[in-house]
Amino acid sequence: MQIHDPLGPLRAGELDLQLTELPIDEPDIITGPVIRQELRALIVPADHPLAGRDSVSLEDYADSPLVTTAGALPQYMLDLHYPQRAPAGKPIPRGPAATYWQEVLALVAAGKGVSPTCLRAGQYYGRPDLAFVPFRDAPPIEYGLLWPSDQDTPRTRAFVRTISEIASVPG
Repeated sequence: MQIHDPLGPLRAGELDLQLTELPIDEPDIITGPVIRQELRALIVPADHPLAGRDSVSLEDYADSPLVTTAGALPQYMLDLHYPQRAPAGKPIPRGPAATYWQEVLALVAAGKGVSPTCLRAGQYYGRPDLAFVPFRDAPPIEYGLLWPSDQDTPRTRAFVRTISEIASVPG
């Protein structure tokens, strides 16, 4: 899904189900159970002072501009993933807004700011000019299945139930 419109393809009928970051609280979309959790991380330039740390704190958000999204995210998702203030109240400076994930990576690598993500993203999008540093005090990112409320059928519910059972099996 593109970061600028993560629910657009689902709403347009291009998808029947979607696995995405929670929370989602939309009247036209049903949110299934959490089926995966991932550690939260901060993407920083490889030469950034935080890059060499074992972990970062949510308070570290206030020390660098935050690359945000230039899209249609609901306000509750913006507040969760791109907070305005660190937990102690210090304002978090804003950096440029990105429309696409590759743009986020390029802006961070260019030193224009930092960005939140899941730690596993480093396995897929790791580059020598970026560091993915885990948060030590942030809740994990939860992922769940979504589907349009007008497509809430027994078949959809059975599929979601099966995926939930499989996801709960260790390994």
